[in-house]
Amino acid sequence: MTTLSKIPSPFQPFTMMGVKAKIEQSAPNWPPTMGDGDVDAGLLWEWFTKAENFLCHKGTADKDMVKMVAYSMSGVHAIRWLVAAGPSLVEMSWDDYKDQMQSLYLPTNWEYTARMTVLWLKQGSRPFMDFALDLMGKNNLLASMSSFLNDDFVHNAIEAGMEPDLAAECHRENTNRFLDFCPWLDEVKCLDECR
Repeated sequence: MTTLSKIPSPFQPFTMMGVKAKIEQSAPNWPPTMGDGDVDAGLLWEWFTKAENFLCHKGTADKDMVKMVAYSMSGVHAIRWLVAAGPSLVEMSWDDYKDQMQSLYLPTNWEYTARMTVLWLKQGSRPFMDFALDLMGKNNLLASMSSFLNDDFVHNAIEAGMEPDLAAECHRENTNRFLDFCPWLDEVKCLDECR
């Protein structure tokens, strides 16, 4: 198998300096496309999710997964990567393809940046569940990485970023009596909605 380091790449990572790439998908049974532009971890995760939903919808065999989506990339730089890599690119496993996409599009410190974004996130004036889901979604970008936060760390990060009045209400209501993450999250959601 050819690795990214052996594939001549015109960019590492590619940036359009402020023009965000756009993901399009006309229907669930069509592969998502990603055009030219800046790609961050969130956008790449969105593309992976849409691609995996498409592959699941189509019932695609593991050996054909990359082939089904690689040719749908519409950005000129992704096409140049596909041409440079040749047939070895579409013969990769899905996980290897995802790893190479991350290496190709994301800066080398993206994992650290994503983790710090999770740890620094604050609720502000938005509803609690919007904040919690945003934090958990950003953490999911790290799902296959050593930086991924387990439920205990996510719980702590949510508590640390919680709006102060809600945090005080949680303390008064002793929400920490819920030892499991999901029941705790539901209880805090209810407290936030009742305020």
